[in-house]
Amino acid sequence: MPDTTSSTPAPATAAWTDSIAAAGENVLENVEGGLGTVAGWVGGIFHRRPYLGATFMGGLGLGAASAVGVAEVTFTLVVAYIGYRAFAYGESFAEAVTKSIELRHGKLPTEGDTGP
Repeated sequence: MPDTTSSTPAPATAAWTDSIAAAGENVLENVEGGLGTVAGWVGGIFHRRPYLGATFMGGLGLGAASAVGVAEVTFTLVVAYIGYRAFAYGESFAEAVTKSIELRHGKLPTEGDTGP
């Protein structure tokens, strides 16, 4: 009967984390950089075509209002208008919200109006 035991150890298998470790410490930085590139590209499209930004922001507003269940259409229109102001006029989110509130009080801000 032949001897089935061997004195040589079995070769070690590579762990599934070895390839991640070989990629370096900057894996998350690469993911963050890629997401930043995509966000910049999408933001550029929304700035060139603000109606797309308004549509996207309105969709987000409708989703948020539907989750709460109060005044879905009104909330959607307000958020869409804020998105339009942010993308069409290059205003910050805070400026767009402020000017949307001014619109509610009867003041009609004009294009490029940066004053209070």
